[in-house]
Amino acid sequence: MITRGVIKNIKTSSVLINSIKTTQCNFSSKVNYDEIYKKHLKISEKKFNKQEIIQTIKDNTLFSWNPTEAAANKALIMEKGEGVYFYDTDGKKYIDFNSQAMCSNLGHTVPEEVIKAVEEQLRSAAYAYPCSIVTPIKAKLSMLLADLFPGDINHFYYTSGGAESNETAMRMARLFTGRHKILARYRSYHGATLGAMTLTGDPRRWNSEPGASGVVHFMDPYPYSFKWGETEEQITEMSLKYLRETISYEGAKNIAAIFIEPVTGTNGILKPPKGYLEGIRKICDETGILMVCDEVMNGFGRTGEMFGFMNSDNVIPDIVTMAKGINGAYLPLGAVGCRGRVADYFKVNPIGIGSTYNSHPVTLASAYAALQYFLKNRVLDNVKTLEPVMKKHLEQLKQRHPTVKGYRSLGLFGTVELQKNSKGEPFVEYNGPAHPAMAKLSQDFVDNGLYTLCRWSSFFTNPPLTINEKELKEGFDILDKALTNLDKHFEK
Repeated sequence: MITRGVIKNIKTSSVLINSIKTTQCNFSSKVNYDEIYKKHLKISEKKFNKQEIIQTIKDNTLFSWNPTEAAANKALIMEKGEGVYFYDTDGKKYIDFNSQAMCSNLGHTVPEEVIKAVEEQLRSAAYAYPCSIVTPIKAKLSMLLADLFPGDINHFYYTSGGAESNETAMRMARLFTGRHKILARYRSYHGATLGAMTLTGDPRRWNSEPGASGVVHFMDPYPYSFKWGETEEQITEMSLKYLRETISYEGAKNIAAIFIEPVTGTNGILKPPKGYLEGIRKICDETGILMVCDEVMNGFGRTGEMFGFMNSDNVIPDIVTMAKGINGAYLPLGAVGCRGRVADYFKVNPIGIGSTYNSHPVTLASAYAALQYFLKNRVLDNVKTLEPVMKKHLEQLKQRHPTVKGYRSLGLFGTVELQKNSKGEPFVEYNGPAHPAMAKLSQDFVDNGLYTLCRWSSFFTNPPLTINEKELKEGFDILDKALTNLDKHFEK
């Protein structure tokens, strides 16, 4: 039976099709490339002002995640970056307190050795087809990563970013185990491609549903609206008991992998309770399920350890996904690392995935040089040194501002939770509509020269890992000033 809704959709589709046909008929398929070249010879030498940039962005691009018109109207224009700062076209200076997308870990000044490595690779071998050609830089980077990872994580597959890394890990886990189901947690984020978005456990997943098949979500140790217990031991015990029951419902023999962020990133900077990762490792060993750790955001020093899973005792995942900090996001690059037994399988069986740009030699060169810079300059030591300094600043915010409900911090990975009254109610409920006070807070950050991300009733403190104590204080002074304005909305 055809319902009224179906008829309406048919009519809408017809109007859309007719509109497309009409639009297509109004344009010629002929293009004068000589004229285009001449036009852009002039444009390439022109300095666009702010209004011209934003209007051209509206006319010729689309934004990720947000409606383009609204996003473009609020967008900052980055003309140049330097250290932990970037500058707009008016010369205004912003301290980057979120490392862009938690990825500009080495700041905005590209080390000379990285520039040199990229330039030399471009001059020697700018591209190599990954299915049949290898390069010296691929060998060198793979050896370095094998040295950086603990245990027998010593084989690597290179991708163009974090989501692609998680897609690859899904494929590898299914092929290796011969099983289809994958468990992933609510309150997680794994990327924007179809499979990675299906793994994701927050509302960003909704627009992609029904998504890829076989993914089952289970609860995080720290749910948003209730507790598994009061102590870490209680939380771990109940969380693992619940996970075991979930596995019994789905059938261990059907489950290829459990995907987890060792420290939950954009959903709250949640360090797992003591014994939790160890418990998952034990469950995986007992059931033949692979343990996959998404280190895209955690990896390469953000949490105060080289990798997030290293905050737990003697946990070695079967597969690790990574991107962002692998080269400070100077060029698009991700990777998947796996243990020996998984690698052995793919030495004699096809991995079943590939792309034009995986193992791109120029991006590999950027990572090899960036990681050497990371080690030479003891960036990880800087994170460990500044971890208690950040916590001190966060505690001072909590003591000074009634709107600060609490905070969580590990390494230089931090978030501040806000409240609108003494009952502890948030300004924005989980995935709720925007609150004017939060919009004003975001604008206050920008007006005072600080860039970070606000998410519902919280904001992040994730500066580049190269930041120093003076710069860290500068950022927190701006946060302090902006929160003073937010406090005016407390108990209203």
